[in-house]
Amino acid sequence: MEIPILFGRYLVHSGRISEEQLAEATKVQAEINISFAVTALENDLITLDDFKKALLCQRQEGIRFREALIRLQIADEKTIEAIDKAINERNVKLGELLVKRGIMEENELKKTLNEFKEKGTLELL
Repeated sequence: MEIPILFGRYLVHSGRISEEQLAEATKVQAEINISFAVTALENDLITLDDFKKALLCQRQEGIRFREALIRLQIADEKTIEAIDKAINERNVKLGELLVKRGIMEENELKKTLNEFKEKGTLELL
């Protein structure tokens, strides 16, 4: 059975970065990147009232914020795609951050991403 893993975990398991480098990079990501919920609100794709309703639904039902938006019929697929697009335009990906910090070279990142896409599972580590 294949068990998918996150790219950062793959980098550590394959010896490309250390556990400490991953921890530092994800800490920086958490400080920089904005959540799906906040992105939706900040980009005026949902109202503050809808944000509050979806947040309550998320907490009560233990589902993701995007699922709460859909369940409550606050957002349709087009709105969800717009939120995802805004996230992708703003948020810094782990690999980009590692390159910017000099932990990996860009060509090494590209090679590693391709490798990860082919065998990014614990079974193959």
